[in-house]
Amino acid sequence: MINKVSSIREDELTYILTYAGYILLSFELTKTMIVGPIKSFYANTEFQGGPFKTYKEDVLARHKNEFEACLLYLKDFMKAIDSNDLLTIQALRKHRNDLAHNLPDKLSLEEIRNGSTPLENVKNVIFKLSNYRTYMEVGQEPELRGVDWGLVKGEEYLLFEMVINKVRTLK
Repeated sequence: MINKVSSIREDELTYILTYAGYILLSFELTKTMIVGPIKSFYANTEFQGGPFKTYKEDVLARHKNEFEACLLYLKDFMKAIDSNDLLTIQALRKHRNDLAHNLPDKLSLEEIRNGSTPLENVKNVIFKLSNYRTYMEVGQEPELRGVDWGLVKGEEYLLFEMVINKVRTLK
């Protein structure tokens, strides 16, 4: 492993570690917009009719894994993401786990690109989820009528965008 690192140029190592951080940040931001907000929406709420029942019925019944169940809920029930977004999130999760648990073995440009998720797809999914969450939180406010919600960047996306704009090594 020491020989592997000693043969990597500084700029390559900077790129690899920046890329790994980018993937970790992307997944953690994505994760914060999936399970927690859905659980909060159902917490301490009893719905009287309408499309919503309980967290267990609406969400957990979709898959035995809570994260996957929430993804399916966002795709099938809320229409917040589509099938391609779901596949991007699953690929991002797999790639994040691989990097997080095997980073010392991934210290080469070839290794870092194996199993990588297209960065533009990740950016689009984070925008979509962040936009959806912002709309769910404040979109029904009367003073926000007329806002083009397709363009609104949520807090998570703004953070993501700020980090990416400050990290120039990925461009």
